[in-house]
Amino acid sequence: MANLLRSTLSRRPLLAAVVYTGMGVLPLFLMSAQILQLERGIGFSVGQLGLGTAMFFGFAALAANPAGRIVARVGPGRSLRIGGLLTLAACVIAGTAGRWWVLPLAMAVGGVSNGLIQVAANLAIFDGVVVGRQGIAFGAKQASVPMASVLAGISLPVIGLVFGWRWVFALAGLLAVTLAISAPHLDMARAAERNERRIGRPPRSLLYLALAGFCGAMAGNGLSLFIVPSAVDIGIEEGAAGAVLAGCSLLVVGVRLGAGWVVDRRGSSGYSEMAWMAGAGTVGALVLALSSAPAAYLVAMPVAVLGAWGWPGIFFFTVVHSYPDFPARASGLVLSGNLTGTVVGPLVVGSLAGRGNYPAAWLFVTVMAAISTVAFLASRPLKTKSPISL
Repeated sequence: MANLLRSTLSRRPLLAAVVYTGMGVLPLFLMSAQILQLERGIGFSVGQLGLGTAMFFGFAALAANPAGRIVARVGPGRSLRIGGLLTLAACVIAGTAGRWWVLPLAMAVGGVSNGLIQVAANLAIFDGVVVGRQGIAFGAKQASVPMASVLAGISLPVIGLVFGWRWVFALAGLLAVTLAISAPHLDMARAAERNERRIGRPPRSLLYLALAGFCGAMAGNGLSLFIVPSAVDIGIEEGAAGAVLAGCSLLVVGVRLGAGWVVDRRGSSGYSEMAWMAGAGTVGALVLALSSAPAAYLVAMPVAVLGAWGWPGIFFFTVVHSYPDFPARASGLVLSGNLTGTVVGPLVVGSLAGRGNYPAAWLFVTVMAAISTVAFLASRPLKTKSPISL
């Protein structure tokens, strides 16, 4: 079985990138989905969920830049295997937890795995998928993240409520060890030719892209995590607010895939598409900040979410094609910025929303999305293929 899976993944690097990326974020979403059972079982409360989430993204951010060097050295196949083993460790630690503080530790391990897997998946697509299909390939890879959230949600009624939350992590660990054993032997020929060495400083254009990703992630994650409570705050019923969240999540999957298809179809570098999406997010968030009418919310929130959180579908496509001499190192640098933004954004938005000041929260999102838009535009004319030091 393992040999068959390895053979399939080796022939289809896109499938490997999608499957491993989804697996890398699964521990976080499983923790979130099982929160009520975890609270009854080991006293892991909703407040401590924030700590666990911050640990996951924080350690992923710390791991991402070094991961670029590791992937460049050992290749994407071995890196995916290491990532699978780290995800297994995170699931084992979480599944055997007897105290609430063990869960954040498990998420820290899972975050390191996520940082490594994301960079390895980027390189697997860049080296293994034909150029004319890489846009939609990167879109599919990024769409696997919200799809993992859907899988975690399904696990609650199917497994968690029937057999208990520990079995959910046990089965996730079984999946992780199966994928670790089956990690594909991806082609290293192109990576060996590049020899991503430490030369010079990071190009200014890459720093602009990192800034765009950082601010865009603050806007996107800060916005998406507060869809339900903000909807309830302006008078929308809780059930309808949940429907808005589900609808926005599915639309994000569609937009990430669609953006990838567009850049393939147009032969685009992705800069203009990302700027347009971030700009749409700016407009949507500004409408949210200026109006508290439910009708305006139902129109503006999907626009804000899709704009502020749709660009990651082609972000790494743009990065690796703008810096083809060092795609792993460049991916690691910008991923570190993205993941840092996913930690900072919810903290700022949450502090404002916690005081009931949603207009100020959406104004913060507006400013971050606007900075991201400008940074995307500014990075394009500076695009370079010069070596960097990361």
